[in-house]
Amino acid sequence: MEKLNSSLLHLYRQIEDFLREEIASGNFKEGDLIPSEQELAKKYGVSQGTVRKAVLNLTDKGLLYRKQGKGTFVVFPKQDRGRYRNFRFVEGLDSELVNVNVAFLNIGVVTADSHIAQNLQIGKGTNVIRLERMGKMADDSLLHTLSYLPKRLYKGLEKYTVEDFLRNTLWKLQDIYFGIRIEKREEFISAVPADPELARIFETEPGSPLLRIEVKLTSFSGDIVEYRLSHCKLGHLKFYVA
Repeated sequence: MEKLNSSLLHLYRQIEDFLREEIASGNFKEGDLIPSEQELAKKYGVSQGTVRKAVLNLTDKGLLYRKQGKGTFVVFPKQDRGRYRNFRFVEGLDSELVNVNVAFLNIGVVTADSHIAQNLQIGKGTNVIRLERMGKMADDSLLHTLSYLPKRLYKGLEKYTVEDFLRNTLWKLQDIYFGIRIEKREEFISAVPADPELARIFETEPGSPLLRIEVKLTSFSGDIVEYRLSHCKLGHLKFYVA
């Protein structure tokens, strides 16, 4: 039985953390059926209601999903909208979100320039992890995205490979492997002309219109844990805001 400390956290929050650890360690893998609420309650020495609250919270966050009559499974089914929380595009007003195949390009450690430092609220010259990805939403629609992450919060992430990113989304890594809990998400959307570098990336003419999406994620501890700069060649698609 796991040892709980009721003086530090609500019990259900501790159960959430235990379940995250099970996922991070590989004991519970994507698609696995987790033990029943009754079994988990017995394992952790808490009420079934406490386990249910923890499981529902993790379900709301997209780490678990429930299947009627089958039980609760790790992470999410492929059609779940939680998979597309960062890149939301539709073909029309009544359309489903289109699939975005975001491919890993490269990752490394760089020093923050004044723009990155300001958006992450860190000192200029601080080491940050730069993650570059490219995605295709449709034949005429492309996405290029750069994520900047404070290195001190993501120890070892710069060593992750393309295979690691095939198995995991960045938000899964944040939540499960690095224990970063997101409290606030801010998005800033604008239209910009393609500069020569973006024109090269998107294989379009300089000055062509692109959608620019800046995202800042803030944790419960008050740290800005990611600044993301994305540019999109939308083609016939629309950006969806719930």
